[in-house]
Amino acid sequence: MKKIELIKAYVEGDTIHYQVREDAGLGLLKKEIVDLFIRYHGDSNYDCDLSKVHRSILLTPISLYMLPITYFFNDVELVIPEMDKVLYGQLPTIYEAYSKIYGPFKKDWRGKVTVQKVVENTPVENAKYDKVVFFSGGVDACHAGINNPGKKSLLVSIPDIERDAVSEGPLREEKYSLIKNFSKVVDSDWLLILNNFNTSLFNEKVIYNCLSFEIGLCSDAYKYDGWGGIRYLANMCCVAPVAYLTSIRSLVMGSAFEQIEDKLQNNYDGASPELSDTIGFCDTTFAEQDALTVRRTQKVLNIINWCKSKNTTTKIWVCFSNDSVQCGLCVKCLRTQLNILCAGENPKEWGFENFSEKKFSLYVKAYKYNESNPCWIWDNIDTIQDDRTYPYCDELLHWLKSIGYKEYHQRAVEKARPTLMKRLLAFGQYSHYLKVIISKLTGRK
Repeated sequence: MKKIELIKAYVEGDTIHYQVREDAGLGLLKKEIVDLFIRYHGDSNYDCDLSKVHRSILLTPISLYMLPITYFFNDVELVIPEMDKVLYGQLPTIYEAYSKIYGPFKKDWRGKVTVQKVVENTPVENAKYDKVVFFSGGVDACHAGINNPGKKSLLVSIPDIERDAVSEGPLREEKYSLIKNFSKVVDSDWLLILNNFNTSLFNEKVIYNCLSFEIGLCSDAYKYDGWGGIRYLANMCCVAPVAYLTSIRSLVMGSAFEQIEDKLQNNYDGASPELSDTIGFCDTTFAEQDALTVRRTQKVLNIINWCKSKNTTTKIWVCFSNDSVQCGLCVKCLRTQLNILCAGENPKEWGFENFSEKKFSLYVKAYKYNESNPCWIWDNIDTIQDDRTYPYCDELLHWLKSIGYKEYHQRAVEKARPTLMKRLLAFGQYSHYLKVIISKLTGRK
């Protein structure tokens, strides 16, 4: 059995450094020895001394992040020097939850976890905060923020957990400003956490090939967010050292509740409440996810009404394009702008600078709003009131109501489906391959 071992962990100012080593020839890490970090940057009220964090808590984020490797590679032993007793006791429960969502996993896939020392940590007294509220800028996060405002809540953003996160550029700068500005809206302190776990640790190609083709994971959750989703909540636990120092007991995240007609379902992916409910360390656990059974259209309306009651506004940021302005045309931008329009508001005032009534209406009427899950289309269309005149895109909204979500979704899917001619035109761009085929047909070399 080959080892992956956490060989070093130390604090340097506002940064925790880790070093992970794998046995020669294993190939699951990007290098045999990988250097990792978590960096914390807070507002003027942030005064946590990371050197006072017990080692077992310092190791919690990286331990949770590496843990899933043992779910699939039975020739791997993961060696962790220390682990918090509460977390250690939860390992079987965490495994079973992930097996339910992403599997089922087979027992003979499992590797081994060796914890050299289990530590019972005593919670720090005199709590500075009651809870962490995770914030990304999106609808679910903003709703969690307005439901948990005030100085006893610490607003935490971890941009690197996102699947398409970039380490620099306009989008990263925008993420910095989003949490600073939203913290003023909800009157909470803020903390920005950066790390290089996703970009530096695992050999993604090797692991993906194993999970997708050798093992053959085919659950809906795995198809949706894959290996990255399996590590999503672990990455959120980069907040663990700060939560311990400030005696935070509750971690709050927004739910991605989905409803279509009378069918109710919470997100069945890496952010599932069934997963977050299993994770805990020392005296800290995930709270019930915010607005667990509240539809997205209602969340947007709640955010708007709450901000208006405070005589303020906020950006609702859902776009993944690496820009300081949201594109307005990706599926999440389209979905959210419709949410805002259904609330009777102008998307321009809520973070969508590129919004144009004419262009937006033409785009949606051309059936270019193509959701993989029609629940979001249903949610918007179901909200539209026949007897209401909307101040923005009124004609579009009533047109959508007359079409209905089933017909719109079907036409959007058909519109997005590549035709034979589209495929031929796309293929024609690759002149090299076209020449190869012609040469084979004509017998030329």
